[in-house]
Amino acid sequence: MAYTRENFDAVQSAYPNKQVIITEAGWATASNGRGIPPENVGELFQETYLRELLDWAEEEEILVYIFEAFDENWKGSDHPLEPEKHWGTYRADRSGKPALSLQL
Repeated sequence: MAYTRENFDAVQSAYPNKQVIITEAGWATASNGRGIPPENVGELFQETYLRELLDWAEEEEILVYIFEAFDENWKGSDHPLEPEKHWGTYRADRSGKPALSLQL
């Protein structure tokens, strides 16, 4: 969340008279270590991040678009744990991940 807030604040300070919208916010739930360390991903990490993000966004009246609805197995490399495949709040089989309990 600190990184998200820092980026939001930087854009807001550069454009103080504009509404800043976060258009892609999310957390990967799997990683093969390419680009994102595996110890920093998981369904509970995603749930925690999205809960904190949505609480902050509601408090500050910031419009946020969650990235993304479904995992996409065709993205990225052929490795099944490629992070690009695992950003959804639903798995590729359409079963829900714990973050859905947040009433996105």
